[in-house]
Amino acid sequence: MGREASITRIVGPENYAKLQHFKCLIVGAGGIGSELLKDCILMGFGEIHIVDLDTIDLSNLNRQFLFRQKDIKQPKSTTAVRAVQHFSNSKLVPYQGNVMDTKQFALHWFDQFDIFLNGLDNLAARRYVNKISQFLKKPLIESGTSGFDGYIQPILPGTTECFDCTKKETPKTFPVCTIRSTPSQPIHCIVWAKNFLFNQLFTSDQSSATGGSDDNDWGTNDKEEIARIKQETNELHDLQQVVHRQDKAHIADILKKLFIKDIEKLLKLDNLWKSRSKPVPLTENLIDGAKDDHNATDLNAVWNLEEQINQFINATGKLMDRIAQEDYNIEFDKDDQDTLVFVATAANIRSHIFGIPVKTVFDIKQIAGNIIPAIATTNAIVAGLSTLTALRLLNFLPYAKTNSGLDVNMAFTARASNLSKDRYLSNPKLAPPNCNCAVCSKVARGVVKVTKQGLEKLTLSQLIDLLKKKYDYPSETSLIDTSDQRLLVDFDFEDLLDRTLSQARLHDGSVILFSDEEGNEREMYKKPLEIYLQVVEESAAELEIGLPSLEIPLFKPPKEEEEDEEKEPSKEKSPENEKDKNGIVILDEDEGKDENDNTAVKRSRSPDQTLQDTKKAKVSKNFDDDDDIVELD
Repeated sequence: MGREASITRIVGPENYAKLQHFKCLIVGAGGIGSELLKDCILMGFGEIHIVDLDTIDLSNLNRQFLFRQKDIKQPKSTTAVRAVQHFSNSKLVPYQGNVMDTKQFALHWFDQFDIFLNGLDNLAARRYVNKISQFLKKPLIESGTSGFDGYIQPILPGTTECFDCTKKETPKTFPVCTIRSTPSQPIHCIVWAKNFLFNQLFTSDQSSATGGSDDNDWGTNDKEEIARIKQETNELHDLQQVVHRQDKAHIADILKKLFIKDIEKLLKLDNLWKSRSKPVPLTENLIDGAKDDHNATDLNAVWNLEEQINQFINATGKLMDRIAQEDYNIEFDKDDQDTLVFVATAANIRSHIFGIPVKTVFDIKQIAGNIIPAIATTNAIVAGLSTLTALRLLNFLPYAKTNSGLDVNMAFTARASNLSKDRYLSNPKLAPPNCNCAVCSKVARGVVKVTKQGLEKLTLSQLIDLLKKKYDYPSETSLIDTSDQRLLVDFDFEDLLDRTLSQARLHDGSVILFSDEEGNEREMYKKPLEIYLQVVEESAAELEIGLPSLEIPLFKPPKEEEEDEEKEPSKEKSPENEKDKNGIVILDEDEGKDENDNTAVKRSRSPDQTLQDTKKAKVSKNFDDDDDIVELD
C-alpha cells in the first residue's frame, strides 16, 4: 500500500486509476530492460509485455541485476519476469523472439500497447521499432548507454523528431554484451577471446568461469540439461588443467573443445538460429594437421585459417611456458605479443566459424584496447528517466502537462550531450521532425487490411488501381517490396501485374512502397506511400481489402540540372562535383544507360532513400550500413 500511496500522490488518484489499465511494451530485457521492467512495476503500469531474443550469459551478471548464476543460458525475458513476479501487481507477459519477426509480432500485436520503451543494443531493431511507432502513431521512448554515458529520446510520431531524424555515428567503443552465443561482428569475437577465453585460461580467478556445482543452482529440472552443464564444467576444468600442467601435447584438445564441441552444442539451441545463419565448426582433421608455427608472420596481413590455427598453437605454448613463472596469472596486454596473438587468432578462428570477416593482428590490437564495459548505475539512471518521461508523455503528471509534445525534454549525461560540463544531466527540448528524414517526413504511411481470401484473389494490378483511385495517384506508378527491395511493378515493367498478392510473395507483415512516377503539369509529385499489409480474418472485414483514409500531399523534388551543350568546357561540372543544397549528387539520367536495355529501370529502391521518378534525375546518396550494431546496452 505504501508504494501505491506514493505513486498516487505523484500522479493523482484519477491518473493512477488510468495507469493501472495501461499497457506498455519493453523491447529488450538486458541492462536497461531489466531496470525498465522494475521501474514500470513500481510505477503501477497495469500490463507490461517484455520481448528479448537472447539467453543469459555469464558476462551479463555484473549489471543485469535480475539474473543469477543459476539462470545462465535461460531466456532473458522469461527469467526477468520470474525474478520480479513476487513484488509485482502488474500483469507480466514475456516473449522470447526477434521483435522484427512479423509472424510472431504482427502489426496488430504492437497496436495493443499505449507506449513502447526501447532497451536495445541493435541498430536495425531500434529502427524497426521506430518505424512501427510511426505506422501506429504510438509514443516511443528510445534510450541507450555506453559506459558512464547515456541518453533518452521521447518520440511522438508526427510531432517530434524520430530516431532516424539524426544520423547515427558508428560508435568507437563497445560494451561487453551478448557475445558468447551469437556474434555477428569481429568486435564480438574479439571481446569473447579477450574478456572470456583468455581470462578463463590464464588468470588466477577461475571461480566465475566454472559455474556452480550445487545441484540446486542449475536453474532447470531437466536431468539431461543438468548433465550437459556438468559435462561443460568438467571440460572447462580440464582445459584449465592442461594450461597449468603446461601440457603442450593437448593444445589440440583446447582447439577441439572451443571450436568443435562448443559450437556443436550451440547448434542444438534451435531458438538461436531461427533468424540467424548457423555457425560451421572446424573439423578434427584440420586441427590434427596443424603445427606449432614459429616462423615470423606479418601482423599486418590477414592470415588464412591454417595460419590462424598454427599461430594459436604457438601463442598458447608460449603462454604455457610463462604461466608458472607468473604465478598462474597472466594479464592481457596489447603490447605483449604472446597475449595479443592468442586473442587475435582465437577471435579470428571464431569469426571464421560464424561467417564474420577476419581482421589482422594489428587491427585487433587497436580494437582490443577500446572495449567499454556497461555500467549498472548508468543503466539504472537512464531507465529511471525513461519511465518518468513516459508518465509525462502520457500526461499523467498534473504539474507537468504537455500540450504539443515539443515541451517534453530529452536527457543526456554530460559527456554524451556535449552541451554542459557543469552538471551530470542536460535536458534539451525535443525538435520537430526533420523534413529530410526518410522515415517520418519523406513518405506517407498506412495500414492496408486484407483478408486471407483477398491475398489469394487480388492481383497486383487490382491493388494498384485501388491505390490510384483512393489516393489520386497518376497513371504511371511503381510498387516495391521493401523487405528485399524487389521491384514488383513499374511503368515499363508489367510482367507481374496479373499475379496475386500471395503469388508475389506478399504476406502478413509485408511492407510495400507505392510511388508516383509521373507527376503533374507543375512538376509536383505525390509523396510515396509506404503500406503495411495486415492480414485479417474474413469475419473481421467487410471487404477483401480495406484502405485507410489518408491525405497524400504533393512535393516538388530537386530540379534536374540539364547540361547545356553550348557551355564552355571550363564551366562544365562533373557529376562528382554537381550537388544540390542537400549534398545530393545529381547524375544525368541517360549516363551509362543503353536505350535498348530495359533492365536499367528495373531498379531497387528503398523508402530510406530519396525517391524520384525514373524519368527525372537519378539520385545517389550515401547511407550508413543499417546492419551496424549500436554498442549501447
